[in-house]
Amino acid sequence: MTSQSSSPGSITAVVVLYKRAPSASETLCSLKEILRADSILASHLSLIIYDNSPESHDSDLAVDIPVLYKHDPTNAGLAAAYNFALDCADQARHEWLLLLDQDTSLTPEFFAELIACTLLLRDRTEVASIVPKLLVGGKIFSPGAHFIDQLRRPYRRTNHAVSHDENGIQQGRLGAYNSGATFRVSRLISVGGFPKEFWLDYLDHAVFHTLSIHGYQMYVMKTELNHDSSQSKMGDVPVWRQRNILQAQTLFVKRTGNYLDRLFYRVWLLRYSRSLRINHPDKRLWKEAFLQALRLK
Repeated sequence: MTSQSSSPGSITAVVVLYKRAPSASETLCSLKEILRADSILASHLSLIIYDNSPESHDSDLAVDIPVLYKHDPTNAGLAAAYNFALDCADQARHEWLLLLDQDTSLTPEFFAELIACTLLLRDRTEVASIVPKLLVGGKIFSPGAHFIDQLRRPYRRTNHAVSHDENGIQQGRLGAYNSGATFRVSRLISVGGFPKEFWLDYLDHAVFHTLSIHGYQMYVMKTELNHDSSQSKMGDVPVWRQRNILQAQTLFVKRTGNYLDRLFYRVWLLRYSRSLRINHPDKRLWKEAFLQALRLK
């Protein structure tokens, strides 16, 4: 990937699908309705639909913006999809890359503020990301405190680091969910893009951490979006995904934390194993988390 001079306010949006047709994606359907009513947005946006489903779907989404459909039956995860989109955005000389999952309800207010932010931050190149507030059950789950900072402050009342009325450039390090996050293409390329070892889980943690240690900042929007968190109900998370989350989380802690942080994480794992024992129907998981805590170095 090569960074090039980009067009102000230009955005490549990527929606990653899995076992869902474009016409059945809440994200894409809401985007279609917004574009019908907003010709100005259409002039700023192009779209990539990256389909990780086993079977290809016809891209039957009729929208007045450029759309590229990419099918990857190997399901290489989010990192592969996002790096593909990042390369496309760079080649198109687009300034920003917007990440979207398949079931987020987008709003006109989100896009209006996003376009305004990209223009406002045109010369603030230290700002590498723009993120909305994502709500789960009415509470702000993203952006939030860096996971290492959460481990260091286990008894803090809340780890959700921003309030409903807060917005602007953030000075401290924060993490945010992938969905709705918009990255400055040149800055993301400069730090190596999306790390392939975090192919699915903890990719967002890893990217925001990398941007932070390189001195780049996050802009938090006023806009709030309702988010369907796959981890909000522990019993609904399949065993393979729960295992993958733990593996990715452990790798993240080992790479970004110190010896004391790993001790804090061991305590966190022991508490989490207790929660799994109570709340997850598959009892193998709490035992695996417990053993992982004992073996952690």
